[in-house]
Amino acid sequence: MGAWGYRTFEDDSTCDWADDLYDAENAVPFLRESLTPEAADGYLEYDDCCSILGAAETVYALLFEVRDNPPEKFQEWVQNHRGLDVTDLKPVCVLALNRVLSENSELNELWSENSTEYPEWKGNVEHMIHAFNA
Repeated sequence: MGAWGYRTFEDDSTCDWADDLYDAENAVPFLRESLTPEAADGYLEYDDCCSILGAAETVYALLFEVRDNPPEKFQEWVQNHRGLDVTDLKPVCVLALNRVLSENSELNELWSENSTEYPEWKGNVEHMIHAFNA
């Protein structure tokens, strides 16, 4: 069984996304693309949601701090890329994270079925939204 937890990197799909981040030649365009997946019908599939969360968490870490004890490789990547200018991605993150919390999000649907941890997961996402809006 795969990893499943309310923190961003407690999900195997998000960790798979991070492997692509580490290999990306141009990190900022990669982050932007991850935050704006094409959804023909407006519905965000699970993997697209995980990409958005991973990208938003990366922008958050570059602008503010690394949080929630992500994988060591992610922490090292952030440390090595502190100089990236991702300020322009803040409003993109807000829009993308709100999409993840919407009714048209597979990940939100799955989490809403877990009444115990849903508030923790949602609060984790909302924390980033508030930080990007500040």
